[in-house]
Amino acid sequence: MIALALISFLAQAQGPVAPPEGAVEFRNVRATMGLLGPARKDQDKFQPGELILYSFDLANLQSTPEGLCRYALGVEFLDSKGAILFPKEEMRLRESQALCPLGGNLVPTFAYADTDPDLKPGRYLFRVKVTDRLSGRTGTLEKSFEIVPRSFSLIRLSWMYATSGDTAPPLGTPGQGFLLTFVVSQFTVDDKSGRSDVEVTIKVLDESGKPVASKPFTGMITVPEDEARRFHLIRFPFQPNRAGQFTLEIKATDRKAAGMPVTTTRVPFSVVEPR
Repeated sequence: MIALALISFLAQAQGPVAPPEGAVEFRNVRATMGLLGPARKDQDKFQPGELILYSFDLANLQSTPEGLCRYALGVEFLDSKGAILFPKEEMRLRESQALCPLGGNLVPTFAYADTDPDLKPGRYLFRVKVTDRLSGRTGTLEKSFEIVPRSFSLIRLSWMYATSGDTAPPLGTPGQGFLLTFVVSQFTVDDKSGRSDVEVTIKVLDESGKPVASKPFTGMITVPEDEARRFHLIRFPFQPNRAGQFTLEIKATDRKAAGMPVTTTRVPFSVVEPR
């Protein structure tokens, strides 16, 4: 199943200003580690079941005197032969509007594709189309990427605010509560008992790369959330108590598999004092 989501800040305004020159542009395009997250290390390779999320800035939009931009976005998902996998019907653009309270007409937004865990490996194309509703100008973004064969991995990493459950950036102040969520994917499940044996550790490192605690946080996956797909969602509570630049090092070990394979990833987090 593939879905599209867009950030928008709503406001009411009237009367467009003079339109900009040229087409609508996609700037600062990058595949990110969840919404509002940092750029992924692997920009064009994804596991089946991953959230393929591109963040970007829309530039050259026309705005009202109050700074309101109105636009519409649509997504297409194509295979290597150019066949459209999504949407099944003709693309319908999602209407949005964004207020630019700091001036200019640069609108940060995003689009994503939620891939199926059974999606076949190969090359695919992610296409985003935008129409500026005030000027009529259009723009298109195309990103080619690869779905790699399924393997033991950590996917769908994202930050949330602990109190509201809303998406959060990897940035906070001392005392704030967060949840780091991620999925452990494609681990071994016993055919008879339906149980697994996966050890997950999370080590917090300071700016110099040294652990801040003598022991990492450790947990076990013995009863998978999704046995058939071999998925298990982890929710790790994180409440920073001091300012600094930190990295959360996540390590998972499949202790039922031959050779006990290990998968790791690193997630940055910045803690700043309010000024």
